[in-house]
Amino acid sequence: MGYLDPQTEAPRRPSTAEFCDDGDRVLYLRSYLLMRAVIGFVGVALPFVLVLGDWALEHGSLLAKGSLSAYFYSGMRDVFVGCLCVTGVFLMTYKVFEHNLDNLLSTVAGMAALGVALFSTDRPSDGEGTALTPLQHDLGETTVATVHYVSAAVFILALGVISLFFGVREGRRTGDDRGSLAPAFWRRFHWTCSAGIGAAVLCIAVSKLTGLLEDYSLIVGETLAILSFGASWLMKGLELRVLLGPNTAGQAIGEQAGALG
Repeated sequence: MGYLDPQTEAPRRPSTAEFCDDGDRVLYLRSYLLMRAVIGFVGVALPFVLVLGDWALEHGSLLAKGSLSAYFYSGMRDVFVGCLCVTGVFLMTYKVFEHNLDNLLSTVAGMAALGVALFSTDRPSDGEGTALTPLQHDLGETTVATVHYVSAAVFILALGVISLFFGVREGRRTGDDRGSLAPAFWRRFHWTCSAGIGAAVLCIAVSKLTGLLEDYSLIVGETLAILSFGASWLMKGLELRVLLGPNTAGQAIGEQAGALG
């Protein structure tokens, strides 16, 4: 399989017997799923944390800024940069040993997330006194902002395609590998998340072309995109049948440790 070949079959979930017979593998799988769920939670929480955190720190209005990226120039800068860096590093590494389109897309999305975090958007129009960052000083504010916007577009589009393939794979599960909810539900769920990301891009594009609600298009589009991404990854990670499956694995490991002791 090459880097342009999509992975269309979902990895098999462990059977009930494997929870006992291969406890170490299940524990690794649980850690992996939990990390994926945490990244999804970060995406869902980020818009609310930025708005509420800025309000709490600045003691100002709850009215959101023009974009999520604008919070780089607020007291929530470290949260904004930190969340994107964590997300970027995770996306670049979680499929690093696979040779397929998913790995390529997640790597590109991860690099783009780092680009969004490290190359800031334009300084706010009411913040002329805001100092330039070292990158803005060396490369120019316009150049840095261009890298930021291109990275944001690549990040959002790549995540939309990843969610699309989530739906393809989950919709093909059969038999005992289906989980508690029907594959058709998960197909529709992830495709809805992918459509949400697409709608966010369309919202921003139409607003920029027509000037309609231009002051709010970025914050609305970015929030819709990050919530859609977060929901897709959060639910993809919360495979409760595995995360909260039989405790026989832990019991078996404990019994083996006791016997060796």
